[in-house]
Amino acid sequence: MIPAPSLVIEFLELLQSLSIQFVVGGSFASSAWGQPRQTYDLDLAVLIDADDVPRLHEATRNDFMGSQEQMREALESREEFRSFQILHFEETFKIDLFVLEANEYVTELFKRARQYELAPNRLFPFTSPEDIVLTKLRWFVLGNRVSDKQWNDIVQVLELQEGQLDHVYLHRWAEFFGVYSLLAEARSQAVKID
Repeated sequence: MIPAPSLVIEFLELLQSLSIQFVVGGSFASSAWGQPRQTYDLDLAVLIDADDVPRLHEATRNDFMGSQEQMREALESREEFRSFQILHFEETFKIDLFVLEANEYVTELFKRARQYELAPNRLFPFTSPEDIVLTKLRWFVLGNRVSDKQWNDIVQVLELQEGQLDHVYLHRWAEFFGVYSLLAEARSQAVKID
């Protein structure tokens, strides 16, 4: 079990109460399926529309610094990873919300999400091991292939989840996103764990 500040659990429960569909990603997900490491922010993939923006802003504005305008800009953006962030006033903990557009891959990502226990009896949907590898490979490319943290996260998930990964799914989407050769390289660096 990876440690989670209570505000993370409170925020995820808030999203659930608002019926906003989400999956936990980023370092929380790679720590769940790979080697846990310290992180100072939370990455979430969300499906929201314009009607959700005022509800989300109203529900968070007392505890978090965030802007309805940035939320709307993220919805309208054409960037590959469109997002907005909110910052907790007291704990200066950052939450990045990545706004997904419904498509075949996103449908698969949400369908394959796994429940993970962040605290006793507190289960939340986490990005699957395969999808966190794919997402971090895409981020690695966007970051000019220099992030040791991203690369190590990828390799460690591949190591610790070996034997349980859906390689057909991984290969299919790695080819689609143009990261197949990087996936092969990461797999070659993953140590087989008996």
